[in-house]
Formats: sequence, structure tokens, C-alpha cells
Amino acid sequence: MLTVSHVELRFGARVLMSDVSFQVAKGDKVGLVGRNGAGKTTLTRMLSGDGQPAEGTITSTG
Repeated sequence: MLTVSHVELRFGARVLMSDVSFQVAKGDKVGLVGRNGAGKTTLTRMLSGDGQPAEGTITSTG
């Protein structure tokens, strides 16, 4: 299970993502959709451990 809970991402004083929360169970298929610059790659990097959220938690179990 992947759990993203109340994640916030900031660059300086600018908030790019706020209060992002979701869960993904083993075997689920997920797609990220959004405009250019919406934060898809940044979120993916955080999920893979290449970045840290300013607030909130990202946990993986199982």
C-alpha cells in the first residue's frame, strides 16, 4: 500500500501542491494527468524517494 497524506510542496514561498492525499493498493494501476507544469514529474519523484515534501508524509508498506 502506498499512502500519501496531506503532502505539500513548496519552492521558496510559492506553494505548488497543497493537501494532496491518496492511497494506492498493491496491484492498482494509476495514471497522473495534468497540464504542463502541474507537478506530475515532481510528485513522481517524491513517490520514488528522490524528493521530500515540505509537509505531510509518503509511506509504502508491503
